Amino acid sequence: MVVATRRFEFSAAHRYWRDDWSTEENERVFGPYTSPYGHGHNYTLDVSITGELDERTGMVMNMTELKAIVNEVLEEFDHKHLNYDTPYFRDQVPTTENLVRVLWRLIAARLPAHAHLKHLRLYEQPDLWAEYDGVGETQFARLYTFAAAHRLHAPTLSDEENLAIYGKCNNPNGHGHNYTLEVTVQGPIDPATGMLVDLEWLDHTVHSVIDQLHLRHLDREIPAFADRPSTAENIIVYLWNELAPLLDGRLALLRLWETRKNIFSYTGPSVIPA
Repeated sequence: MVVATRRFEFSAAHRYWRDDWSTEENERVFGPYTSPYGHGHNYTLDVSITGELDERTGMVMNMTELKAIVNEVLEEFDHKHLNYDTPYFRDQVPTTENLVRVLWRLIAARLPAHAHLKHLRLYEQPDLWAEYDGVGETQFARLYTFAAAHRLHAPTLSDEENLAIYGKCNNPNGHGHNYTLEVTVQGPIDPATGMLVDLEWLDHTVHSVIDQLHLRHLDREIPAFADRPSTAENIIVYLWNELAPLLDGRLALLRLWETRKNIFSYTGPSVIPA
């Protein structure tokens, strides 16, 4: 089936707070998100639908109709304070993970019978988002960057073969990239916090790995690449093997941008530390 996606935007404020917790506990868990006045975001919502193509129109669903349905839903949230101006967060924290599930429920109920909601991705910030497909566990993703130098050179090949395969990337003096790493985790949402993972913990964990690569020459300073070429494919597998044991079996996907045009994705085995 064809999947069609339309992007929407809305602006809202929210506050992370539980009335049944002490001020100290709220501040310990939620940090600056506990400000009594709240804070805000320009949210971006990608709505993906699927279904059989209408033979007459050639469409899954008229995008004008989808726009009207989703905008009707978002009217409840746009330029509102999620905690105080909507009924959906009286008993749950308005995290991105909880919000995307609320939006799923509201949008799916309004779609016509011939169209089905396939996927939602809700960006709280350009480098942070949550995803939901209505049946599986919620996913949460975050972007990270690091800069590194490398030379593409396979020790098992001759100099001539390396030059023929890697071209300019085989420059003996090396070259470098600003790498972008997308880390997607998956799992149940903590009913108390509304979060899939603690963001501070996730950031600390990822940085404990990528900071070892940041501002380094991968081939000369990282032992894992002493005997293998530092291709983006090998780098992303290395990152998975390093991160998976640290993320309690929640790592679902890694995506690595070597350049804006060269993008690599990897899903390896889940590793749960003993």
